[in-house]
Amino acid sequence: MMIACAQPAASAVAPNLTGEGVLVRFKPGATGSHIASVRDLHKLQIIRDFPALSASGGVILHLRSASHSDPELIALLNGDPSVAVAEPNLTRTLAAAQAPNDPLFVTQWALRNTGQPINGISGTPGADIRYLDALGMAKPNPPDTVIGILDTGIELTHLDLTPNLWTNPGEVPWDNLDNDANGKVDDVHGFNFYDNNGNPSDVDPNNAHGTHLAGIIAAAAKNSQGIAGAAFQTRFMPLRITTSTGGVDVASEIAAINYAVMMKGRGVNIVALNASFTDPNYSSVEETAIQAAGNAGIVYCCAAGNAGQDNTANPVYPANLRLPNMIVVAATDSDDSLASYSNYGTKVDLAAPGTDIHSTKTIWPNLAGVGASVIRGGTTYPAAPVYYAGTTTGLTDSVVDCGQGNLPTDYPPAVNGHIALVMRGGGIFSNKLLTAMKAGARGVVFYNHDTSPITPTVTDAKAWVPAVFLSNADGLALKAALPASVTITSAPLITSAAYKYASGTSTATPFVSAAVAFAAANYPSETAAQRVARVINGTTPVGALAGRVLSGGRLDLTGIIDGDRDQMPDWWEIQHFGSTAATAGGDPDGDGFTNLQEYRIGTLPNNPFSRFTITQAGTTAGGGFSITFPTAAEVVYRVEFSESLAAGSWAALGADVSGTGVPATVTDPAAATLHPRRFYRVRIVSP
Repeated sequence: MMIACAQPAASAVAPNLTGEGVLVRFKPGATGSHIASVRDLHKLQIIRDFPALSASGGVILHLRSASHSDPELIALLNGDPSVAVAEPNLTRTLAAAQAPNDPLFVTQWALRNTGQPINGISGTPGADIRYLDALGMAKPNPPDTVIGILDTGIELTHLDLTPNLWTNPGEVPWDNLDNDANGKVDDVHGFNFYDNNGNPSDVDPNNAHGTHLAGIIAAAAKNSQGIAGAAFQTRFMPLRITTSTGGVDVASEIAAINYAVMMKGRGVNIVALNASFTDPNYSSVEETAIQAAGNAGIVYCCAAGNAGQDNTANPVYPANLRLPNMIVVAATDSDDSLASYSNYGTKVDLAAPGTDIHSTKTIWPNLAGVGASVIRGGTTYPAAPVYYAGTTTGLTDSVVDCGQGNLPTDYPPAVNGHIALVMRGGGIFSNKLLTAMKAGARGVVFYNHDTSPITPTVTDAKAWVPAVFLSNADGLALKAALPASVTITSAPLITSAAYKYASGTSTATPFVSAAVAFAAANYPSETAAQRVARVINGTTPVGALAGRVLSGGRLDLTGIIDGDRDQMPDWWEIQHFGSTAATAGGDPDGDGFTNLQEYRIGTLPNNPFSRFTITQAGTTAGGGFSITFPTAAEVVYRVEFSESLAAGSWAALGADVSGTGVPATVTDPAAATLHPRRFYRVRIVSP
């Protein structure tokens, strides 16, 4: 078997000519003396040769001419019968990560603006935060980060939010105890500081302010539903600080900041607090609290306000406090213009998309669209949802009979970590569900004790486990089939009713909070001040923002991860070189690949033996032939085969391979028995 050397595929991004020479591949029959004569004829200088590549076929050289421009040289060489191809040397822009499969991603112009019409208005392509470009440069396996959302609370059962809802590992749900001794009872997923309880559900289901912000920050991505959060790998901590009418209570805000500082000290990696509110009145205690958050390493991201005025002349708070750990945010529209409603001035740091932002809204007041079922083997039992209980698109586990489930003694130890089967009667659903959760149940299947109609409901939308309700006959049938495993579903149908558009500096601010989490995930050892600087200094200059915000720019995630704009993320340069001084075109290990190329293909830039090549190949016990090669995360590879080395004869061997950071092996099962002579190569498909 012959193995062709690995060759990167063309980038998905349109390449640009560099003017830095010509790449030439001579035909296999070209002799060294003939190549030397061609070099002399055209006064060629060899910039770089590639002996390992040349050994597998024709000689490959990187050349420039002292007497001809690159286009002239390409034309001359392509007319030489000994030359297989002469082409320009190219510079490729790093390809973005693939768009997530969330169906409403197309509406999120702030993440990817193609000029698509939003609410009937078309924007300017590229006027976005460069979300996909930045994801393609993100550090693999980032540490956990948490963003506290100081607002109206959050819809705890929204399927696009629950995957990234923060959970307090030291608290037992709804046992009315302060299990972790932090002064808060049942702070399982955050806290309601105004009502002083552990239920931070959104107090304003119609406006859904906090729920909308949570989706912008951390809606689950790549889950085939809804939208994608700008920091979908972070967790959000709901910190409700508003009154029943939705006004921010400053004392509750200060209590929430105190809680965040305390939990940060206990090991919860809270990196930012989102404060999407303003008021013309100054509070000294609020200032002290925000400063304390900064001392703890927490960045405070704050809305500039929606009065369309200069904050320098018309102070608003907390925006005008100007503390070192604060970032104050104005809003732009999809044309990169400062939004007409947005405040501005020397007290405002940067702008972020804020107009017509599509994100999550509360759905529990409209539960008519909830579907539920219980499936055991080939049997499906029609079920009703227990309204306001937890939701699931599919929870599979064994079922344990727990009788009427009113008392802790009704729940045997075996239910811990499994699904409880509980009969209605002799108590209310809320108490039964709470008792089941205390016993460790992951879900509950209730069934009716008679044939009377009922709408099963728990008291409110807490962070309950999923629960469904069966008829008496189906419940008894399931009980008779035990021991058994079932799959329960109870999920609101995620439609457009679960999302809404909103505008304001309130909706711009969570993009910046997400950006802080993005900075923290890629540069976990940096301080709050360094993260503030990374976000502000990484903005893209926008003419409409010059003189309107201090940075003169709009939020840009690529500027955060690649501060020197050399297409190599700062974390990668620091990891391999100790600083960001490395140049994209440098080749310190002399292996023929530049630093930029080595970053893109996942090899080591300072190790000449680390290169993108097939590392192992050979026959298998079954008569096939296997190829092993290194991979990098977020890079897609394609193994190809050919019966000859003629141009255009290569075909894909199986499906493309998504890189994971560890070597991959692809096997051609029929190679040895059916094709005793076959060639292979590996290509990079994207980025």
